Amino acid sequence: MDRKLRKRLTGAIVLVAFLVILVPEWLDGAGHNSRYGNDVSIPKRPEFKPISDYMDAPSRPANTAADPTASHGASASATNQSHSVNTYIKPEESSIHAWALQLGSFAQEKNAEAMRDDLRAKGYAGYVDVLKKPGRIIYRVRIGPELDKQQVEKLKAEILKKEKLEGMVVQHP
Repeated sequence: MDRKLRKRLTGAIVLVAFLVILVPEWLDGAGHNSRYGNDVSIPKRPEFKPISDYMDAPSRPANTAADPTASHGASASATNQSHSVNTYIKPEESSIHAWALQLGSFAQEKNAEAMRDDLRAKGYAGYVDVLKKPGRIIYRVRIGPELDKQQVEKLKAEILKKEKLEGMVVQHP
């Protein structure tokens, strides 16, 4: 056979095979999702009754005996009932926040302590805060804490100017 004819036949066979595979995909009338089985049915979210944030403290029994030995059995059952109720008192949120200036974080404690000691020698109230993460410990060097965030911002500018250390204002725990 002629070489040109063989190439043309090979090309025609490849083109026909390509069309046999792709044309049914294009013309089957189904959308993309139904072809690949991506239909997922998500159940409706169940309705829950809201639970109050905190419960009232249990009230004391109205009848209390003057002689505790005379009604020992009755008061014991009343005390058991009052202790069986779990009470939750919502902790008060403090509106006071303290601020600190973080100047560095180190993997080695000796490096953090060296920086802290250097800052203390220069008159700053430096301390090392330890942050424990899974698999590692981070030692953060901070100055402070101060109640006024503006004071810490001024301290940040002062440290940048005098010590050439760029800090970050963080909330003190």
